[in-house]
Parts: sequence; C-alpha cells; structure tokens
Amino acid sequence: MLVLIFFLGVVSWTLTEYLLHRFLGHVHKGKNFFKAEHLQHHAKANYFAPAYKKAAMAVMVSVTLVALISLFASIQTAVAFVLGFVMMYFMYEATHARFHRKEPIAKPFIILRKHHFYHHFHNPKMNHGLTTRFWDRVFGTFKRVEQVNVPKQMSMQWLLEDDEIKDAYAQHFRISRR
Repeated sequence: MLVLIFFLGVVSWTLTEYLLHRFLGHVHKGKNFFKAEHLQHHAKANYFAPAYKKAAMAVMVSVTLVALISLFASIQTAVAFVLGFVMMYFMYEATHARFHRKEPIAKPFIILRKHHFYHHFHNPKMNHGLTTRFWDRVFGTFKRVEQVNVPKQMSMQWLLEDDEIKDAYAQHFRISRR
C-alpha cells in the first residue's frame, strides 16, 4: 500500500508542476514567489532560480504536506506520499536543467524538449508540462510540435556546432535569426 501512496505522490507532483507553471508562472496577474524567477528563466538563456531557494521551498512544502496528511492518515502514509512528491520534484529539476544544458540521451527526451521549448519560444500559453505532456492534454493546452524555432540569442550549446544546428537535431530545431 505504501508503494501505491508513493506513486500517488509522484503523479501529484506532475499535476502540481503543471498547475504551478501555468497558473503562477503565466496566468496570475501581479507578483508571486514563483513568477519572478520563472519570467527570468524565459528571458535569459540558461537561467535557473538559485538552488537555495528551491531547497528551502522543497523543505517547507515537505514539512507542511507531512503535517497536513498526518492529520488524516498515518505518518508512514504521509512520508510515503511526500517522498514520491519530492523525489519527482528533484527529477523535474534535474530534467529541466538537462533539457537546457545537455544533449538528449534518447528520442523521448527530444519529444519532451520540443514540447518544452515550444512553450519557451513560440507560445507560453501552451505546453506547460515538462516531465509529462499528459496534463496539457487533459487541460487543453497541448500543442503537438514538429520543429521548434530557437532564437539565436537563446540557443543552447548542445544544439549547435559551428554556430549552426547539429545535423542530429536539424529535423527538430531551427535557429531563428531575429
């Protein structure tokens, strides 16, 4: 049963990731703790919020979730859920950084990168998911992507060779010279 609760924590993170990104990062009018960092990430190539901010938030959320869930379930259930949730959050962070900084290691990761980079470089109202495209499909914000135009000033080093798209990625990405 605890394995199922752990998995529920993993899935819950993917929904939380989608909701935070869409609503706090883009829809919310005004300032919030998430939006300022998120807008910098969109504006500056390879910008990510400092690790200490992410770690502090992960600790606060973890403690709060364990306390809340413990009101309705056992401490073991609460810890299993939060472990799944937080482990998926760390996987999200590692995956997101890798998408921007390193070459893909398998074809599914190119598909997810195109999904993510379409959001960055084409339409920030679409493709909010990073670790999965599932919630974008559920909530109607999914856009299938064949090729992404990456602005020259935002192009990632892993994508280029001699200032042009590497042959391995030419069918998926183009450099726009605007």
